[in-house]
Amino acid sequence: MKTICVTAQKGGAGKTTLARNLAVAASQDGQRAVLIDLDPQQSLRGWWDSREADEPAMLATDPAPHQLAHALIRLAEDFDLCVIDTPPAAPDWLAEAITLADLALVPVRPSADDLRAVGATIAALERAGTPFAFVLSQAPRAKLTDQTVRALARHGRIAPENIAQRVAYAETAGSGQGVCETNDSKARAEMAGIWSYVRELTEARA
Repeated sequence: MKTICVTAQKGGAGKTTLARNLAVAASQDGQRAVLIDLDPQQSLRGWWDSREADEPAMLATDPAPHQLAHALIRLAEDFDLCVIDTPPAAPDWLAEAITLADLALVPVRPSADDLRAVGATIAALERAGTPFAFVLSQAPRAKLTDQTVRALARHGRIAPENIAQRVAYAETAGSGQGVCETNDSKARAEMAGIWSYVRELTEARA
């Protein structure tokens, strides 16, 4: 089983949006995916509770952070992929969650505030030695987005597709869907592209 940790020490970066949509895209690609929500706000679980489809799966109760390693061992018997959503703060246990991941994804909005905040996340990932990639989130087609890509490229890999500012992402947060399950072809294409990139990165570590 491959484990992906979605992390960013910045509130509103789009971690939960990325986690749920990535898991849906992976499920549509034939992966047996499971979600873990370690954010006390439990937005990911709230989304899943409103969902009609059984996949991706979610445990009845999320493991306590100190039990995460054992939980992942058990989940590996039944699943191909585990996607972990994390809080915007940096509790002590977050370092272990990052270390346990095969890949960390860092959503970043194209804004000066997000760029200033991303340094702490990069430092934590480098200490853990976990491979990571940035995903631009809530990205408009604007000069600022291009500037953000250039700034992030100095520190690591960037997903070839951006999560754009689309109504579909907000609507599906309440409907329990992923954008890959909507009629928004552009949203479906960009999330499928992100999943394809992530799958390539994780398979390279096999």
